[in-house]
Amino acid sequence: MEEKFKQKQVHLDTENSSGKIKIEKLCSLIENHPYKDEIYKIFDVDSIKDEYINIEFIDLVYNRINHFITKYNRYKIIAETKDINVYEEAISGSNDTNIIFNFEEYIDIDEVKEDLKVIALYDSKNTFLDEYAMTKYANNLFKIGEASLANYNVQYFKEMAKNSDGYNKEKSYRLVENDNITYLRGITSTRYYEYGIDFTFVVGVLSLHKNMKANLGIEYKLQSAAISESKLEVIISEKHTKDAGKFGQVSTAVKITTNDLGTGSLNFINVIHVMQKDSTGFFLIPKKDSIIENSSLVINHNTKPDNVFESLKNLDNILNTTDSFIEELNGLKTIKTPDELRVKILAKIQSPRSNFNLIKKLSDIFSRKIDNEVSNFTKLLEMCNKAEELNIDYDLKDKLRYLISDIILYGKHN
Repeated sequence: MEEKFKQKQVHLDTENSSGKIKIEKLCSLIENHPYKDEIYKIFDVDSIKDEYINIEFIDLVYNRINHFITKYNRYKIIAETKDINVYEEAISGSNDTNIIFNFEEYIDIDEVKEDLKVIALYDSKNTFLDEYAMTKYANNLFKIGEASLANYNVQYFKEMAKNSDGYNKEKSYRLVENDNITYLRGITSTRYYEYGIDFTFVVGVLSLHKNMKANLGIEYKLQSAAISESKLEVIISEKHTKDAGKFGQVSTAVKITTNDLGTGSLNFINVIHVMQKDSTGFFLIPKKDSIIENSSLVINHNTKPDNVFESLKNLDNILNTTDSFIEELNGLKTIKTPDELRVKILAKIQSPRSNFNLIKKLSDIFSRKIDNEVSNFTKLLEMCNKAEELNIDYDLKDKLRYLISDIILYGKHN
């Protein structure tokens, strides 16, 4: 996959951030969004458009999202299986190849068009092949240089689709155009609602602004952001921390995500921000219905817009929960043996099947033995903080957060 499509973390540079953004400017991100009017209505944007949202680094994330919605044109077409050809094509001046989808006929909004060639991106090729349970077989053919045989199989099912409604399926093909090249991002049913990184960011930030106005004294800081044209994750914590005993200073944080390529269209998840002295800290992500009661709002891609906006009214259970988190953290039993927890983390990292076993810096962090006393639990937390600060692939970093959370909060990792 091309580098420009990978989800990457945003560098949160204090010197280049004003720490605020005007609501009118924030909402420019959704100027052309199909649900702009609904967002304006639920948040009464017209009456607050001149207000400023004060969240550290918020303007840096705005700039990054604005880049994607400006430079990447996302849209969808409707096509039937009988009108689609899939084949491999060599990249000019390179030994690499692309998988091409050729839409011989398709519908763009309400107009029938012909002959559109696009490059398969993300998991779109496998999604298409999965319909015929031939993904592994076809990928092996591509791998060994027998692309023509893979296309022969595609042509076989294409012909069947011309003669049988059971094989001829109408799907939504979601495209993105960048630098005059069109890519296929994903294949979904026609009843698929895509809200996008722009929608998610604006709705999330407006919700936090609303909460700050309703609860004077609460302030927020953006702690982490990772973005691509199809995926967004921001973690925003309460700026003022509270004492949580052995855990040190903690605060409530909310993890706001969207994934146009997966099942989660819009997610708000309660997490714990654990601060360490002179550092950004790290994040613990409790499991739902566990010893720590974790609230979340998960909106899937099949959720109609009316239901989405109704759900957004129920964010109170996710915000302002630091006190209850502290009570639960102080009741945890796993922290009696911090070195055992360190050993478990290290074992998971170094496992032959682990995605982390080649990251030496990560193993080095957890290799140093710590005194097996409750009083030295802070040393384990310092290790976790150093792991959070490593510059590693974003997807791996998020998996590492879940791994560490499961071990520290529950003493195990499933």
